[in-house]
Amino acid sequence: MNPESRTARLLGPPARGRFKRAGVVASLALVTASGVVGPATPADLTPSDRTAAAPDGSDGCRPHRPCRGPRGPRGATGPAGPQGPPGQTGATGATGATGPQGETGPVGPTGPCVGIDAAQESADFEIRLALTGGRTYAGIRDQRAGEQQTLLWTDLSARPDYPAGGAAGLPCDVTVNAHNRSETVKRIKFDVITTTGQVWEAACVAFTTTHPATLNCADRTGLPKPWILVARQPTPDALNGGA
Repeated sequence: MNPESRTARLLGPPARGRFKRAGVVASLALVTASGVVGPATPADLTPSDRTAAAPDGSDGCRPHRPCRGPRGPRGATGPAGPQGPPGQTGATGATGATGPQGETGPVGPTGPCVGIDAAQESADFEIRLALTGGRTYAGIRDQRAGEQQTLLWTDLSARPDYPAGGAAGLPCDVTVNAHNRSETVKRIKFDVITTTGQVWEAACVAFTTTHPATLNCADRTGLPKPWILVARQPTPDALNGGA
């Protein structure tokens, strides 16, 4: 390297001007001895010395060259950004295979029993017996000319000893037994079988002396005839018998 150029860089712009005006070319040792600049080399400088400002007030950086200063402290973390929009719903997956059949559930409670029966043993009237809502109704319809031929109902559930639960059970089916006889009073029997298998019976008579014909289920004193548990009940393996 040219000693003049090196010396000029060490002295700075004012010193270079003085040497050029005097026309003096000196060696590096002479400049050092004259006390113009101190004997400093890059290896002798500490990091703080290398980045400190020059004696003439400049920042000590070479012309047209960037100069890196000391690293500053880490800044605080910035706030979180806004939440982005939700993504699109994915496509529906394929239907899975049918699972195995489950076990059969327990038998549910017995539903309400309903039933109906009819009989016509006379040209004058016909009989019905209907079971609905736990109650038993007997009906009669006058078939004679000039009558309205509408069914007239009597609630037999209100009569004494009607099977209404417990050991007797509840009525679950009904039937009518009517007999065509010549006398004016026509005797009719109404039967029900209960949920416990018992058979109960109520007796009535049909009167055709009235218009229209009517049912009468009272005894001679005018009191309602009770339901009776028929003598001998159906039993397993019975043969012309019963319990």
